[in-house]
Amino acid sequence: MTAERGEEIRNIIGIYHLSKRYNEKFALDDINLHVANGEFVFLVGPSGAGKSTLLKLIYMDDFPTEGQVIVGPFVSTQMKRSKVSLLRRKIGVVFQSFRLLYDRDVFENVAIAMRVTGESSYEIKKKVAQVLTQVGLYHKRNEMPSTLSGGEQQRIAIARAVVNSPAVLLADEPTGNLDPEVTEEILKLLFHINAGGTAVLMATHDLALVKQFGQRILFLRDGRLQEDKILGYKGDLSQRLERIQKDPGRFGPGWNPGTK
Repeated sequence: MTAERGEEIRNIIGIYHLSKRYNEKFALDDINLHVANGEFVFLVGPSGAGKSTLLKLIYMDDFPTEGQVIVGPFVSTQMKRSKVSLLRRKIGVVFQSFRLLYDRDVFENVAIAMRVTGESSYEIKKKVAQVLTQVGLYHKRNEMPSTLSGGEQQRIAIARAVVNSPAVLLADEPTGNLDPEVTEEILKLLFHINAGGTAVLMATHDLALVKQFGQRILFLRDGRLQEDKILGYKGDLSQRLERIQKDPGRFGPGWNPGTK
C-alpha cells in the first residue's frame, strides 16, 4: 500500500518474529508482517498452514510462544486478560461457521455486540438498523437465523462484526461453506466495508478465488510466510469483481505462488 498526496501510511497490525508452538510443534514460525490502516489483504494457504492460528493471535484469543503482535495501541507482550475485551471492540471477527445465537432473532444477534459494550438502547437500535440495511437484511431483522440461507447467516455474522465500527475486520474462511454465487456477494460486502476505511484481513485456502484480484496476498505454508506479494491492480475491488464477472479471462492467469 502506498501513500498518496504525502499522506502517511500507518500500520494497524504489526507482527514481529512471531512463533507459536503446540506440544513443541511449530504452528507458526518466525512470522513478520504489517497491515496498514484501510488495507485489504488476503491470507492464503492450504488447510493446516496456520491461517486460523495467526488470526487467533491477532485478536488475542491466544498468545505467541515467541515474538509480538501489535494491534493499534494493544501489544501482546503487555496484554492483560482483563484488557482483551477492549481490543475486541476494535476488531471484528467473522468465522466460516457463522457462530450465531440460534435462540435469538437477527436483530439480537447483531445487537449483542453493542450490548456488551454498554451502549444505550437508542444507539443500539439506530446502529443495528444501519448495518442490517448495509448487508441487505433489515427486512429480516425479526426472523430467526435458522430460517435463513447460509449466505444470509454469514451476512448477519458480518453485520455483528462491524456494528461497533472496528478498525480491523478479520475473516476466517468466510466463504468456505458457500456456493460461488453467494461467495461473490460476500466478497462484494467485504470490499464495501473496506472501502469505508476498515482494514480487512481475509483468510482462505482458495487461491483460485483470490488470485483474480490485484490486492496483497500473504501465502502461508507449514507455518511460514512464503510470499508477501501485491499483484499490482489499482482501484476499487468491487469494480474489479464486476469486470471479472463480465469477462473472466481478461485479467490473465493471475499469480502462481512460488514464482517471482
